[in-house]
This record gives sequence, C-alpha cells and structure tokens, in this order.
Amino acid sequence: MDKAILYYTCNTHDHDIEHACRVQLNRARGDLVLGTVSREPILFGDWNRTVDAPRSPLTMHKQILIGLQRTNADVVFLCESDVLYYPSHLEFEPPHSDYFFYNTNVWKVRRTDGLAVWTDDLQQVSGCCASRDLLLQFYEQRTAQIERDGFDRHYEPGPKTGPYHTQNWQSPVCNLDIRHDKTLTRSKWSPSEFRNRRYSAGWQERDDVPGWGRTRQRMDAFLEDVTNGAI
Repeated sequence: MDKAILYYTCNTHDHDIEHACRVQLNRARGDLVLGTVSREPILFGDWNRTVDAPRSPLTMHKQILIGLQRTNADVVFLCESDVLYYPSHLEFEPPHSDYFFYNTNVWKVRRTDGLAVWTDDLQQVSGCCASRDLLLQFYEQRTAQIERDGFDRHYEPGPKTGPYHTQNWQSPVCNLDIRHDKTLTRSKWSPSEFRNRRYSAGWQERDDVPGWGRTRQRMDAFLEDVTNGAI
C-alpha cells in the first residue's frame, strides 16, 4: 500500500507552533512522501503548491483538493500545521477503500497555559486518512458545494457532508492538537461550552499528555523540546 502525507497551512500560525509541528512531522514520516499546500511558498516537504486566496474554510478545502490532485499515492493522511503527529499515526493502513478513517487518540492543548483536554470519539480532518480516490471525490464535490451554497460549519468528510461512511481507530500514542488564537474552529475548554453535550462525552483534563510529557505552564519549553528532539 503506497501512502503519502498531505500537509496544508494557512501561513498565519505563530512561528514556534508551526516550526515545531513541521520538525515533528518530518521526524515522524519515515520514508513517506510529504506534499505541502500553502498560501505562500514554503521550503517544506517533497513538493509544494500554493493557493493565492484569503484564509477561509473554502481556501482550506481548495488546498486539500489541489494536494490530492498532485499526489498519486493509494492512501493519503491529511496533516495540519498546528498538530503534533506521533509516528504511530502514520503507520495505520486503512482496511477498506470506501471509508474515511479517523484517529481519535488526540488531545487538545491550550497554547497559553498548556491545559490538555480530551473528548471521546473526536473526529477531525487533521486525524483523517483514506483512499486518495475517495478523498479526491469528496473534496471535488465539497469544494463545488461550498462555492455554490456557502460553508455550513462542517469540515469532516462523513455522513454530515455526504453519503459517506467513517470508522474510528486509535494510534498507540496520541496526536497533540495545539489550540491557539488563529485556529479556524472555536476551541472549547469546558463541557458547558458545547451546544450538543453529547460531543463533550468522556471529558478529561490533564497537565501532561501520555507519550509527550508535561505541557501545563511550560508550552514555550515544550515546543522547544519537540523542536530539539527531546521528546
């Protein structure tokens, strides 16, 4: 099975976040091809494409679509510029070509103070991998739909965005989603902030993240540790 990584960035995150995430992804990828799509040219990955458009949900979809059109791998991992990926995430091999697979072993960490939170069954685009053909079909249709009808707040490929099936899995070591003031989606730091409380199921808070170490009140040092390979 030929696998590749598609990394996309809006080029607006703080340098220390994006730099640490790129270093970690490069470390985690092994020999997988890494393609990148950005709003400005970047020297990262095996190839780079750019999208000259304002930062928006539509632009994000266009970036992914352009990257999928460029790659020819059987399976593609969608990777974001503010998520730290552990190598075990990229070792997964989808057992079916007609499902979108989500790694739900992910903790969200607040950039300001390092508080880490967990919710059960968290499906995010940043944890998605699937057949390249299935992803391409979805992003062609979804991008055209958003251009025609506008964005309806749903990012993830699955039942809410079309006649698609999803399946969850969990890597042995979690991924770390760094939440900061330039994310497209709103962060939630209490179960009471969820409009639908079922999405807060399994709520946990921690000062340290399994496999990564302590984050609370040391995010600057934590990002330096990631960059320097100390974690």
